[in-house]
Amino acid sequence: MASALSREAITTRPGSSAAAVLAITMIFKEFIGRFGIFAILACAAVPAAAQTTEGLRLADNLAAIARQAREHRTPIMIAFTQASCEYCIAAKRDYLVPMSQSAELRGKLIILEVDIDSESMLRDFGGQPVTHREFSKRYQVKRVPTVIVMDDRGRPVASPIVGLIAEDFYRLYLQQAIDEGLIRMRGTRPPG
Repeated sequence: MASALSREAITTRPGSSAAAVLAITMIFKEFIGRFGIFAILACAAVPAAAQTTEGLRLADNLAAIARQAREHRTPIMIAFTQASCEYCIAAKRDYLVPMSQSAELRGKLIILEVDIDSESMLRDFGGQPVTHREFSKRYQVKRVPTVIVMDDRGRPVASPIVGLIAEDFYRLYLQQAIDEGLIRMRGTRPPG
């Protein structure tokens, strides 16, 4: 099993936009230096549909979701994101949205999104109204993306996955967290 320390990777911290801009600028300069203008034109030609990050349901009523999770013995995965976070967009596009649409995970996992900067309201696991921002603070989310798999009472069942990690590892960490959630909710290790 992977250690919790190795889970922290490429993240965005609220208020760290200057460092992000510098990093993106450096990557862009390297990219242009190696591949030239043709690479930029090729990226621009990618259809907009391939770049979408739509598909994750925003958390709105966790008390109702908890009842559903309890009834179906299903863990809840909450992706804490930020609208301006490129790593969040990539995590949703490449991992979380496909997982939410996966036939293999249908009926085994509920995936929701919480925007750590949003003042939108949701009902917490106890049915109390709270903003997305306040809810994020309860779970001490300071970097995004952060993914936490929870039981039907909102208790984390695995270590949070902080940041966007290399593809093989990120998938592994997500699967480990899902497996831990299934064990907690169903009492048995999933096959495979």
